[in-house]
Amino acid sequence: MSTKTRKKRTPFGATAPPFIDYLKDILRRYPDGGQILKELIQNADDAGATEVVFIHDERRYGTEDLWAEDLAKYQGPALYAYNNAQFTDADWEGIQSVARSVKRGDPNKVGRFGLGFNSVYHITDLTSIFSAGHLGMMDPQEKIFGEHKGGFRWSLEEEDDREALTTMIDQFQPFRDIVSLVSGQEWSRVVQEDQNFNGTLFRFPLRSEKSEISDNVYSCKKVVELFDSFIADAELSLLFLKNVLSVSLIHIDALGSVSTGLQVKSTTSQDVDLKSYDGVTEGLTQIKTITLDSEESRETKWLVTSCTMKEGNVDELDYLAEKLKFLPRVDLAFPCDDVHTDCSKSRLCCFLPLPNNDSNKTGLPVYVNAYFGLTDNRRHIKWLEEDQRNDEHAIWNEKLIKEVLPKTYLTIIRDAIRLVQDNILLVNSIYNLWPDISQVHHKEKWYEVAMDVLSQLFSQDIAVLSLAKDERQFITLKKAVLPCNGPTTSETLSAIRRILVSCDVNLVTLSDSVARAIKDVYPDYSSLNHVTPTFLRNKLRNCAVKDISDADRLALLEFVLSDKQYSELHGLQLLPRSDGSFRSFTDREEDTVLIDNKEFPRYMHHFE
Repeated sequence: MSTKTRKKRTPFGATAPPFIDYLKDILRRYPDGGQILKELIQNADDAGATEVVFIHDERRYGTEDLWAEDLAKYQGPALYAYNNAQFTDADWEGIQSVARSVKRGDPNKVGRFGLGFNSVYHITDLTSIFSAGHLGMMDPQEKIFGEHKGGFRWSLEEEDDREALTTMIDQFQPFRDIVSLVSGQEWSRVVQEDQNFNGTLFRFPLRSEKSEISDNVYSCKKVVELFDSFIADAELSLLFLKNVLSVSLIHIDALGSVSTGLQVKSTTSQDVDLKSYDGVTEGLTQIKTITLDSEESRETKWLVTSCTMKEGNVDELDYLAEKLKFLPRVDLAFPCDDVHTDCSKSRLCCFLPLPNNDSNKTGLPVYVNAYFGLTDNRRHIKWLEEDQRNDEHAIWNEKLIKEVLPKTYLTIIRDAIRLVQDNILLVNSIYNLWPDISQVHHKEKWYEVAMDVLSQLFSQDIAVLSLAKDERQFITLKKAVLPCNGPTTSETLSAIRRILVSCDVNLVTLSDSVARAIKDVYPDYSSLNHVTPTFLRNKLRNCAVKDISDADRLALLEFVLSDKQYSELHGLQLLPRSDGSFRSFTDREEDTVLIDNKEFPRYMHHFE
């Protein structure tokens, strides 16, 4: 068998890109701005933290006593992110992973992609983490701790490391100061005695010059803008998180003066905990109070309903939930205190609000949150488009809003009615909750959702219409008497309402949007009971109502005459006379009268 000299070949095969290149790609996809803070909040929520604090520190620290000379340029202004949960071994492993996330297999964790954390490199070139038993510094440029070394980690279990952490004053003074500020703990005790920090503190020194990672020099002004972009959504930031109850923004000026720019807190009412299970979905409704303290204090109350579809109801959802490690759950939040709901504000959330742009606005009166599959930059939800008909994340999202969202919507309406009846919610909350067709007609996807919700609301014959005689009592559409919707004056409508309520008629009150929804969506609108001249004449004839005011009699007369069915006036005591009294319409000759009334000049008739 002959042998041949092998020719030297160039390397071939798929290889992972260098870390720096990968990091640059992440920064291209993840925009600079308030999204960075949201990623850090999501990671804290995943870790089970209840408190998050962001600190913009403009101080500069000493550079004489450092672990490495090249660390001097990172002793200046920095952004800190603190939360009160500790890193686990898996967290230390995960934060070093570039292209994957140890969270991917856990559907209860929001930051599924792991890539989001690396958006902090818009701000810094050196990330430091102090948590549990370690303090680590990550150097993606591999310039500080030696060749091919991407960082260094000190262990509180090692005596030499503990000595370095307590004696190298300049190097670790930033951590000493901030640990004391956020936790009230002394550095020496944490390091030497406890040998454990019960929390997590990130330090991101602001980039002061262009680097291999980014040419984005990060000034203190940019941090202010970063905080401002978060403040715009601060009120919504805690609505759907599972654990985080408080987020604060703190500023420390160059002289060390500390001021809190904002604190937002979430509390859940212990009085409202409505659980439901219909064999398909498991629901929970609560009331959350969001308190925002900044230059002015503001408090808002939200009705929040969560529904999770149980396994075995929709095969495709079950399959995708298992494959993608998502939960088939949708949450809806509705502002309880608003007299008038502004549907233009409501938008989509994936545990934190998605960017405030048109593609994330629904036109519904509720904020919609779910385990949505997002685009790579986590700014938009994936939908089924021509070029991604087989994208499983897009299919998942479509299934969620088709199968789970309508059921969640019906649950929040049902539970809101219970809370109205218990005097916890305002009566107008119920109609404000209904999808308003006029607000979604230009948004095809959300128009379909609104129509689906309304169709199910009607087909299930739920008692959702408020009675005129007691607005906190509700009846079904089939049992209701709908108010007249023609060109009628408010005085006439009020008179009709008073007379029908006194006759114990199931008259309901409707907002304009609800009346429009019933007319546009109910499949057999003409079969419903309506207040018409004929209906009112019959009620007046069959119901012995006394003490009707003269003004009401005149208003009722105008309405019952409006269809010109004069022969049906027989027996109605609505005929005004010149002496101010009223008598009944009859067909007896001796009762013949002439009507001469300035308010009814067109009704000059001779009744025989």
